[in-house]
Amino acid sequence: MRRFSIATALPWAALITVWFLWGSTYLGIRVAVETIPPFLMAGTRYMIAGSILTGAMLLWKRDLFSQLRAPQWISLITTALLLLAIGNGLLCYAEMTVPSGIASIVVATVPIWMVIIAAFLSRTGIRLGAGIGLALGTIGIAALAGVPGGGIPLVPTLLVLLGSFSWALGSVYARRHAELRTNPLIPGLEMITGGVMQMVIGLIIGEGPQLHLHAISPASIGGFLWLVGPGALVGYTAYNYAVRKLPTNIVATYGYVNPIVAVALGAWLLHEPITLNVVLGGAAIVVAVIAILKSPARAKPEAKDQLAA
Repeated sequence: MRRFSIATALPWAALITVWFLWGSTYLGIRVAVETIPPFLMAGTRYMIAGSILTGAMLLWKRDLFSQLRAPQWISLITTALLLLAIGNGLLCYAEMTVPSGIASIVVATVPIWMVIIAAFLSRTGIRLGAGIGLALGTIGIAALAGVPGGGIPLVPTLLVLLGSFSWALGSVYARRHAELRTNPLIPGLEMITGGVMQMVIGLIIGEGPQLHLHAISPASIGGFLWLVGPGALVGYTAYNYAVRKLPTNIVATYGYVNPIVAVALGAWLLHEPITLNVVLGGAAIVVAVIAILKSPARAKPEAKDQLAA
């Protein structure tokens, strides 16, 4: 009984970790890209975090690398491309001009995309509770979008939206291939792979000449270190675990909680005002999280997903 309760609690602990740690990364990214080119910053972040995690896993069990097969490599490369190179890369690039709070609000569309993509791939409908949650979450996002400080740049904001769709697609893909992701090395290797992709993209778009080590501010260094440690090492590992263990609509709730954390941190650390629309939007998002959590997972579609993989 004790063993069962721990096994049940761990995925939820991982999801709660993602709720709060990733809510803080928007500020970390915003501060880091002030003096560090975004794709090079993100690539370095994930290469460092991935190397640390991979090294630790290999010290624990040296034969893990030899256990990886071609399908597992294909799965981790695809996931790294969708989640990190495109999803996180576009977010970091856009945050050079998009405020962190607004970026977190746009990224809150991820759970909507995740549930829609999962329903499309499994050819099933969306349960009433989850549908109500998605509707309330959308209303909450619309309310939060009224945060003061207009003049939101359209193209960078659309890039965040595109990155959010890519992240959602990668998340659903990872869940549908969960049986290929049981090797503990995969999260670390995924970060290294995604980091290399981000570095290559950064060099292709000309970020190399823009990098001046002497001009990197202490604040950017602090933001970068926060992104490497809690943001990547802890957060990304917890996310990978939650994706494998919990239903898609449950994991999707992190996209609703993260903006609340991001806005709260902005008010605390950057003295951003908490207006009525922030309160109403936050309340709608909390109710949306509850509605989605209360919506039971469909057993049959999950089985079909596993058979189709």
